[in-house]
Order: sequence, then C-alpha cells, then structure tokens
Amino acid sequence: MQLQQFVGEVVEELGGVVIPVEYALCQVLIPERYAPYFQNKTELMIAFDFEVAEENPDAEFVTFGSYILEQLLEIIQQNAISTIRFVEIDRLELGKPLKKISEFLKEESGRITIIDEKPAMGAWAVFQYNVSYIADEKTEASEQVWVNLLTNQVSPTMKQEQNRIIYQQNPIYTYPLPATFDVNHAFTIATTYVKEITERQKKDGSNSELMAKDVDRITNYYKELVEENDKRANRKGLSEEKQKEYRSKSEAIKLERDKQLQEIRNKYNGQIEINIDNGILYFIPLLEFHISLEFRATISERILYFNPITKQFFE
Repeated sequence: MQLQQFVGEVVEELGGVVIPVEYALCQVLIPERYAPYFQNKTELMIAFDFEVAEENPDAEFVTFGSYILEQLLEIIQQNAISTIRFVEIDRLELGKPLKKISEFLKEESGRITIIDEKPAMGAWAVFQYNVSYIADEKTEASEQVWVNLLTNQVSPTMKQEQNRIIYQQNPIYTYPLPATFDVNHAFTIATTYVKEITERQKKDGSNSELMAKDVDRITNYYKELVEENDKRANRKGLSEEKQKEYRSKSEAIKLERDKQLQEIRNKYNGQIEINIDNGILYFIPLLEFHISLEFRATISERILYFNPITKQFFE
C-alpha cells in the first residue's frame, strides 16, 4: 500500500484529512482552496484496490495515471520549494583572453579581435527531480538538471562543478543581465531531458519476448473465461435478469483481464513517475567578450561569455 501511504501524506501535508473506512478504502476531506483541482469537491471516497472500488460504486479508484493522483501531483508541482542564490566570485578576470578565445574557436578560421570586455550576470535554473521506477519493486532516484538561461541548454558541466560555488542569499553585484530569460521554458527543457533519460533506462531494462509470452497467456486465459460465460448467457429459457447477470460477469472478467495485463506491462517495462522536488535560481557573474572575426575580407561580430565556475566559454 505504498501508493495509499503517499496519497495520505500528500493530503495531510496540504491540510486535508484522510479517514480509513476499511481495507484500501478511505474518506478524504480536501481543503477548500484545493477543491477546484477535484471538480470543486471537498469530500472524496477513494479506493486503492480494484475489487474494493468495484464493491463501492461511490468510490474512485486511485492508481498510477488516475485523475485524483494526477491532480495531487499537479498540486505538488505547483507548490514545490524554490529559492534564489547569488554566487560570489573571488576575481572576475581572465588572463590572456585573446589566446584562450582563439583556443575556444580553434575550429574556425580568421583573425580574432576583442572589441570590448565587461562583466555581466549569467543565470542558471536548477531543477531537482524525484524519479520513481516501478516494476516488481519501486526504486527511487534523484536527478538534478542545470539549464543555462542565456542559451536554454542543459549544462552537465555546471552540475559537475557545483561544489566550487560559494553563494549568498542577497545580491552581491549589480552587473547587467545581457538578455531576458524564461524560467518556465527552462523547466520544460529540464523535464523533457529527465523524461528522455528515464525512458532510455526503461527501454534498456525491458524484456519484450518474456512480456509477450505472459500477455498471450493472460489474454488466452481470460478469452476462454469470457467465451464460457457467454455460452451460459446464451442458453435458452434464461430470464432477462439472469442474462444481465452473465453480461455483468463478462464485463467484470474483462476488467480483471485488463488489470492483469497492465500489471504484466508494469512488471516488464516499469512505470515511471517524475516529480519536481525543488528549484534553485543561481545568478553568476560572467565576463562578456564582444569580438570580431575577420576571414577573407569578411568581418563578423559575436558575443562570448566566460564562466568563472567552469572556466569555459559559451555563446
């Protein structure tokens, strides 16, 4: 009942109340401010077992991908903790900048000239995710993603070098931001990145041949049950009530089949849950270089940034 425990903890953390009624069945009281997430309901009856849900028509079955669970995850995401950190740099300077810029642009031909050099403020959004991989057992892992807000690119190097960062909670420098940035867009980039990583891990761990055998076995088994039940329903002389009873039984068999098939798919493929734990916005001083590149009588101008944390340039 790990899912039941998770839902209970989330509801109570939001200020709600969970009242156990019986095995896998609970009454939930939702705070008024969160009612819009649940179709303006503040009282819910929820079941964490399929058969219990079947026995209690007024209860909503909660499982992975169900409406109630998705709404709770949405609330968690919107209420995730965030903070801002201002990074302190000992000396914002770079020795022999022309030589180092030439090394950075070594794949390009032409004569490089530094037109201007000045400090600027860079920004990185850091998103901490909790990733759960659910197969026979549930395993959890953390995944941290750094996104450069000036380039909208994931930055693995910053993640590796973060231990070198010294920061304060209040602004230290008044350097200008060279561009506007979109944290929501960065969040989308980071979430897509985490999903791609976990999907690759999921595919690497799958065993499609064994899964296909189990799927065929379950499908054939329940197919025979349905056919046998349909034969009984089609006997002559049965009352309408009895026929309705057999039809209901066929539907119940199909639902149980679908449940078994989903469990098999989860067993072999695993099911992935990705939740955001927190977010951090780092403001880091940079050196901005305005350069010109002259090649065969053609001159182009570019802006490079030197990151004192990674000791690298980026555009």
